[in-house]
Amino acid sequence: TKHRGIALVSKFILSLLRTLPTLIIALIATFIFGLGTMAGTVAIFLFTIAYVGKLLYEQIENANLEAYEAMQSMGLTTIQAFRFAILPQILPNYLSTSLFCSEGNVRYASILGYVGAGGIGLLLNESLGWRSYENVGMILLMLVGTVFIIETTSEYFRKKLM
Repeated sequence: TKHRGIALVSKFILSLLRTLPTLIIALIATFIFGLGTMAGTVAIFLFTIAYVGKLLYEQIENANLEAYEAMQSMGLTTIQAFRFAILPQILPNYLSTSLFCSEGNVRYASILGYVGAGGIGLLLNESLGWRSYENVGMILLMLVGTVFIIETTSEYFRKKLM
């Protein structure tokens, strides 16, 4: 956007959300939404939006604008010019960043249960509380397996994109 005020407000909100760790956002969300998975989902969602938004914003800022300006001068709307000139430049990096974030979100989900935000971390915390170490071991094994599968899949797609 060429509106400086919108750009400044957007940057400020993204910076504010990135400044707060996911654990703090989860604590605030549990205060607002109560204990459970909704708080964890909101915390992970806000952190992911801030992280991906910041990287996407920088990629758009650094994109080559010559094709965009040429398309606008030929009569394309702003959205059409963005779609055909800027989007192809940033799409591979955006998809790569999104895959990286989805892997990180699995890890965050295992931590957030400790603050009552539900999910894998809550199961892990309960199993530790009951000293059910065979359950703890199985949860950790499944978590490692899940992260490995996500990493392998995202690495495959990142290679295809680049």
